[in-house]
Amino acid sequence: MEPKHLTGLATVPDPTNTSQLVCLSWSKSQGLLPAAKDLLTMDGDVGESYRELWKQLMSHQNTSSMMLLAPPFDPFSEALRPFIAAARRALDDNKQLDGTLRLTIGEDGPFMLSSLAVVADLLEVAYARFPYILVGTTLLVFTIIAIAFRAALAPIKMFFTVVVPLAAVFGCAVGVYQMKRLAFFGVPALTSPNGAGFYWGTPIFTCTIILGLALDYEVFLFARVVELRRQGYDNVSAVRGALVLTGPIITSAGVIMAIALGGLLLCDVPANNQIGFVMSFGVLVDTFLIRTCLVPAILTLGANLNYWPQQMPEPTKGARDLERLLCGSSNPTCGSEPVAPAC
Repeated sequence: MEPKHLTGLATVPDPTNTSQLVCLSWSKSQGLLPAAKDLLTMDGDVGESYRELWKQLMSHQNTSSMMLLAPPFDPFSEALRPFIAAARRALDDNKQLDGTLRLTIGEDGPFMLSSLAVVADLLEVAYARFPYILVGTTLLVFTIIAIAFRAALAPIKMFFTVVVPLAAVFGCAVGVYQMKRLAFFGVPALTSPNGAGFYWGTPIFTCTIILGLALDYEVFLFARVVELRRQGYDNVSAVRGALVLTGPIITSAGVIMAIALGGLLLCDVPANNQIGFVMSFGVLVDTFLIRTCLVPAILTLGANLNYWPQQMPEPTKGARDLERLLCGSSNPTCGSEPVAPAC
């Protein structure tokens, strides 16, 4: 910081050493420096400038004033938060051990405030509470799912098919916008501006929405698995059947949702681009990768854990019965060909 970065009513650069600040006296001149009250009545450009500054920085009651600080770096960069913390620590150091103030300005002493400082405070508060929001939301919806399906351990499997892939989606978003892995395409919506990175609000705004969309598809698929299993199909056949029966609907819904959310990529606002990318990419990953590969693999491991503690009927139907169900009983040749055994 240099004196040119500070603007105040009581401090000016030292005429003999411009790298230092000196305090103006209200009633006494100091060498080349006139008294502050003399500046208020002085004629000419200097007096006019000081009176204008007084109107901007002094309170109406003349009991407190502001000092403007222009940091010597991009205030929208990562350097802002450490700078605000350091400035506030310096102001706190103004307090003596007994709680009184070495520098007395008004009743509360000096403090730092700006629109960017408010945003930095908002960021700190949001990310301090975000883990509780995420964990609370996840536990609540998993509890509802466990009660609705009477399957106590199903949410544990959904943790690996919903929460873990969700972390991977945000990891990809960090790679795209923070590390700028796709900048070589030259598409502004798939990278961040110079000096910027991954917008801090994107995870907070999108995390619970993507969680809800992913769970929606998972619940739809798992409901058909439970339905087929109760009809007497073995677990592998139930998973296969559910995947086939729900495939067209979930795929259509996922594509439509991705197109709708992807419209934010056409916006000129970088934050909207990032939110649109995270949501559309997350939906597409869940629709075409998680649902078709990871979910069936997880549901076929520890089959009895999918439904515990409820008891399912003994399997009486297998792959050939499932094939007849899928192609319709009106076709007499359906299901007559050998079916490869499940691994």
